Amino acid sequence: MNLKPRFLLLTALLFVLAAAAAWLAARELAEGIVEQWAVRYAEKQMLYDKERTLQPILREIALARQFASSPLLRKWAQHPEDASLAEAALEEMERYRELFSDRCYFVALKANGHYYYNDADNRFAGRQLRYTLDPAKPADRWFYDIVGQQRALHLNVNPDVELGVTKLWIDVLMRDGKRVLGVVGTGFELQRFVRELLMQTQPGMSSLFVDHEGAIQAYRDLSLVDFASITKQASEHSSVDRLFDRAEDSRSVRELMRELETANSASVGSRFVELKGRPYLAGVVWLSEIGWFEITLFDLDTLLPLDRFTGLLVVYGASLLMALLVFNAVLGRLVLRPLAALDRAMDEVQRERSAPHHLPDNAPGEIGRLITHFRNMVQALFDSRSELEHKVTERTEALERLTQTDALTGLLNRRGMAERLAAEVARSNRNGRRFGILWLDVDHFKEVNDCYGHAQGDAALTCIAGLIRSVVRPYDAAARWGGDEFLVLVQDCDRTLLDDLGERLRSAVEHCQGGDHCAQDMLLTVSVGGHLAAATEGLDPALQRADQALYAAKADGRNVYRCLDGEGNTHAQSG
Repeated sequence: MNLKPRFLLLTALLFVLAAAAAWLAARELAEGIVEQWAVRYAEKQMLYDKERTLQPILREIALARQFASSPLLRKWAQHPEDASLAEAALEEMERYRELFSDRCYFVALKANGHYYYNDADNRFAGRQLRYTLDPAKPADRWFYDIVGQQRALHLNVNPDVELGVTKLWIDVLMRDGKRVLGVVGTGFELQRFVRELLMQTQPGMSSLFVDHEGAIQAYRDLSLVDFASITKQASEHSSVDRLFDRAEDSRSVRELMRELETANSASVGSRFVELKGRPYLAGVVWLSEIGWFEITLFDLDTLLPLDRFTGLLVVYGASLLMALLVFNAVLGRLVLRPLAALDRAMDEVQRERSAPHHLPDNAPGEIGRLITHFRNMVQALFDSRSELEHKVTERTEALERLTQTDALTGLLNRRGMAERLAAEVARSNRNGRRFGILWLDVDHFKEVNDCYGHAQGDAALTCIAGLIRSVVRPYDAAARWGGDEFLVLVQDCDRTLLDDLGERLRSAVEHCQGGDHCAQDMLLTVSVGGHLAAATEGLDPALQRADQALYAAKADGRNVYRCLDGEGNTHAQSG
């Protein structure tokens, strides 16, 4: 079976599998998005609500504590029978009444059980003493329980039957050192508290406050509020457990509350629960400043219903099907056809042993790069032999140059110079032009090595080689012939040019003062022998005559230039 029907079958199978997997994955993803969004939204909303809730309560708590710390009230509480202190204390209480947001206060004295109260309408002006607390009355048990618990601060929702009000009371102990003198504080009307703090929420959200034992202290459904929690046993409380359908949800939220209270953490915790058969996210935050928990319930079906993702899933499935069809069409055009052309080209290369020319040039992506690589590879195979031969020739020539160069001076070595001399003799025989040979020998070079060392001797040779290069013409050749001897080949030469170059070389060495790399007191000289070779003269005779001229220069005291003429006689230009 060819690739095309195989790809068609694979496309159909992929669509079925991908559609099923996409539906399950998208639904799971949607549920995960809902959960993650809900948790993050709950955390931000809870932190915002915490600040919004605590600000007014904390202000009242701070003012109530200041009220309980009033020196005048504490002095009066120790001597409640003193009429003058009582009058001053009532004036102090009225001043604080104007400061409380609800414009109300209460003061309950431990010494005589007197309970003082006035409200925002100042209805009890002149008769702030409302009644006397009785430990035998259940309605007054809150006072004696607070005193007995020795808690400096307590928030309690309680209806006052005598006063006819239901408030969220802020109870603060009034002390003289460790001695409890009474309880003072203020209150919020429960309805106003619920309206301002609990009813101003978005659809799908509801908040409530519970104390550290889980008793509901404030909720929009007042029938669930646990009034006078401080006077009840734990089993009598209207607790947060009443909200949840399942016992495991209740236990989970209770455990979260204990964790937050134990860690005294200001962070937000959350649990997924079920209320009335609907999924909710319960966000919990510990309000350590007032000893309460705020619990916010988020209705997930209302805030982010899952059915809103149905259209997205339908669009996703249709897009997947369209993508698979387009993929199959594009695959045939961009992959299968170029691969077939590449297969034909490979067969052509195998049969004809030539570079392919009918491959497409505009194939995109990896297929295009594959075709380009194949074309380049074939061309590289056909070009490799000539390129290899060219590289071998270059390397051979480079190696030949290395074998013809003196490593110390950079001049030609004896082998290289011998080849140049042979070529020059052949050229001279063809065109009839004469050439000259200058043979240089460093005077007393052994003494230089013995006196200054071989390193200075090598430096002297290098210096002389540099002088030779600076004097001779670019197309002439110079070589280190051996040891301390140098040989210069002068092309297209006459007697005047040869004598001039020989003397210039001798003079340059004499005046170089040992060179830049030699000892300052090293004085170098060379003896120079020259010979102007005839057009028909062979190489060996020419070298022999130049050598004879060198010996003549040494015999004449060294540091001189001598030239051997055609009759075997030497003469000197100068020196």
